[in-house]
Amino acid sequence: MPCLCVALIFCSRMTRATAEGPEDKFVPEFCATIEDVDEYPGGDEYVTPCTCGCTRSWYADAEFLLAWRRGRNVPSLVTTSPAGTPAGNAGVLPGATPLFGGGSVGQDVRSGGRVTVGKWLDACKTNGVEGRFWMLGANDIDFATDSSTYPILARPYFDAVSQTNEAILLAYPGFTGPGNVRISGHSEVLGSDFLYRTLAAETCRMRLDLLAGYQYSRINEDININSMTTAINVPVLDAGTTFTSVESFRTSNDFHGGQIGLSVNYFAGCDWQVDVLAKVAFGNMRQVADIAGQATIVTPPPGSTTNATPGPLAGPANSGRFTRNRFAVAPEVGVKLRRQVSECLDLSFGYSYQYWSDVIQPGDQIDFLLRDPTPAFQFRSGSYWVQSLTFGATVLF
Repeated sequence: MPCLCVALIFCSRMTRATAEGPEDKFVPEFCATIEDVDEYPGGDEYVTPCTCGCTRSWYADAEFLLAWRRGRNVPSLVTTSPAGTPAGNAGVLPGATPLFGGGSVGQDVRSGGRVTVGKWLDACKTNGVEGRFWMLGANDIDFATDSSTYPILARPYFDAVSQTNEAILLAYPGFTGPGNVRISGHSEVLGSDFLYRTLAAETCRMRLDLLAGYQYSRINEDININSMTTAINVPVLDAGTTFTSVESFRTSNDFHGGQIGLSVNYFAGCDWQVDVLAKVAFGNMRQVADIAGQATIVTPPPGSTTNATPGPLAGPANSGRFTRNRFAVAPEVGVKLRRQVSECLDLSFGYSYQYWSDVIQPGDQIDFLLRDPTPAFQFRSGSYWVQSLTFGATVLF
């Protein structure tokens, strides 16, 4: 199999080899000693580099990803306290024990995939176009507990009127119960881009391409909070009155931008190759936050009544649909080690890191002080990242 570095410099280093008779050829000096010389055309034509390697102009790369993404910061949404704690202090922060929240959640590794398809536009492979699509597997949150596990179970909040920390007791012996709470969440991250690449420089062992194109990415996440309790001995309430709360915080981020970058290929012998990618996109991040919530109180029969009020975290002031557009920067870097296993097939292992400068997440849209009544909505954003280990195969066709 001819050395790949020979093929890379044919278009820039060609000399005329003269001889007599019908076997006259114009052969690049680096090809003059390889076995493939007899396959080159004669006459007054120069030899193309593609005859020294895989001559196909299309390529496709399929990769399996093991990816980590930035987690979702959420306040302490569920708490418990030791048995015997007075009802006035049970579940109240900072003395209570958080069962969910108070930090970042949803950072577990997840699988994903990335597909790249490209085409060289000329025989010397100096100009080409490339399209790419990638997607990470869903990163779901599913937390659930009830009063059979924690006899004291609460949802903490801050009373904005009295300026004190309080708690909704979902379960407390002799006061409320049975009670339960479930918190679920979903994270979806995907992207695509289109690139034009052109050769900028090359040597026998290295090739440098300049890149320019378009990038799209989407980051959608949500957090849902459902809780229920029943009154046992609550002042001014009938025993058996139920309280059910359903709240949802959803965010979406859609990025559209132009990108520039460079790609470096280093050829370590004929069969091994190292690829380095560095690019950055500049564009608009469209951000949407959807917040909704409702607390339902149902009194026991006879004369059962139902009363619906806003949720404790999704109140009248912060519920609804909110939209804005922000300028964002989205760089990406990556490195791959390739092994050529046949003339037109490579296997690869690598690492990539992607970053977005301005992203909203659902946990940040929950008032971190857990104030009740809730303050007016305001966007809270931060950076977001995804890093991946990649395992791939590239086919030329």
